[in-house]
Amino acid sequence: MAAGEYFKGIKRIPFKGKGKKEPLAFQWYDEKAKIQGKSMKDYFRFAVAYWHSFGGTGEDPFGRATRHLPWNSSTDPVSRGKAKMDAAFEFATKFGTAYYMTTMSRP
Repeated sequence: MAAGEYFKGIKRIPFKGKGKKEPLAFQWYDEKAKIQGKSMKDYFRFAVAYWHSFGGTGEDPFGRATRHLPWNSSTDPVSRGKAKMDAAFEFATKFGTAYYMTTMSRP
């Protein structure tokens, strides 16, 4: 599916617990911890905003883009779209995100 790995060397982000100094670990969020009979995963349904996270380059009316997105480098729009989707699902898998959002225009 994926042409390559965009977030190299990063495994699934684990829960390590309070006070741990590991930069890529949850200190407070333990998806398996139960609170009043429900897991934290059931209470906190993390989502990734697809366009904002993987399409927005930080450009605004007053300046150029401030973010380089490696999956956005192809000149072919179909290849670029597939690469963006690969990057998004890789991120969601490593972060443990079960949901994603897209923006949709409504009539």
